[in-house]
Amino acid sequence: MHMNGFSIGRALAVLVLAFLLPAPGWATEAQSRLEGRTLDVLVGFSNTGDGARFWNLFSGALRRHLPKTVIRARFDDTARGAKGTSDLFSLPEGSLAVGFVRPPDVAFAQARKLESVDYDLHQAKWIAGVEEESFVMVARRGLPVEPQALRATGNSLIMPVSDILATHATVGVLLNAVTGIGAKVVVGFGNSARLKSILAGDADFYTAAADQELQPLFESGDVQALYTIVGEQFPPQVDRSRTLESFLVPGAPQAVVDYIKSARGMGRAFFAPPGVNAEDVAALREAFHEVLVDPDFVAEAASMAVPVAAVDWQVVERQTLEILPTDSARLEQIEHAYACGLAMSEGRSDRCDF
Repeated sequence: MHMNGFSIGRALAVLVLAFLLPAPGWATEAQSRLEGRTLDVLVGFSNTGDGARFWNLFSGALRRHLPKTVIRARFDDTARGAKGTSDLFSLPEGSLAVGFVRPPDVAFAQARKLESVDYDLHQAKWIAGVEEESFVMVARRGLPVEPQALRATGNSLIMPVSDILATHATVGVLLNAVTGIGAKVVVGFGNSARLKSILAGDADFYTAAADQELQPLFESGDVQALYTIVGEQFPPQVDRSRTLESFLVPGAPQAVVDYIKSARGMGRAFFAPPGVNAEDVAALREAFHEVLVDPDFVAEAASMAVPVAAVDWQVVERQTLEILPTDSARLEQIEHAYACGLAMSEGRSDRCDF
């Protein structure tokens, strides 16, 4: 039947669609829960780096999703966010706050008991991860790529790092141990300086994210990949069959390999401290996930070459706990590998016994 050219079936379909879709002004549960409140955000990065770039982009989208929530942010990269994380953990029950950090950095600060640390990440309530990292061991042009040839060089190879407490430095020391390739870890190289030293032939290899900066260098042959460490997103010039597993020495502990992969595979993430109650945590998880899958936000991030991934909070939690082991046997294996890998770096040992 038709009424003035409009079918009853079509009218019913429109009514059903109107019922299913939220009407203008309707709020999600997260919006209703967080409406009229102030969310304090610790950005555990400098206000000029990639962490700040992501936050500035993300915060605009978050404000669109939570239009009636006041969002206040402060930057504090003291000890790579450890000081700010300690501040969040001291907040009273009922607070509404999140931290934006790189989980391995704050986990390593806890494991090493740095003075600025007064928190236990076992109590953190992870909200969402925002990156999935793919890491590769990047080497200078002309360096032999076979494990046996590299092991034969002793500790004459050079691995540039920013400082010995950095995540990439810890991973580099552990890689010495499990691959038997004893690179000398040399400190004092920032992100761009590490790559420049490889291009100049002043250093031999270092762990790096397989991002857009490296793509043209792989294409031109100015750098090469020794092996992949973790992830799936690699330029076509990277031989995916050359994995970390293919470089391991016999008996390399799986606990140490898992530790390396978690430490490198985790990108930046949001967490809530213990003072935030369960209902607010659930609302934050809902709101942050909605932003991370928002097509407008994803498109805007892509146009600015900002990598984005919606990583479930359970994944972030599991990976963080992998690098904060409480099992004494696993902890002993990791500590042994680190001590041995550091001895290889310093020329006091040429191999590790597992």
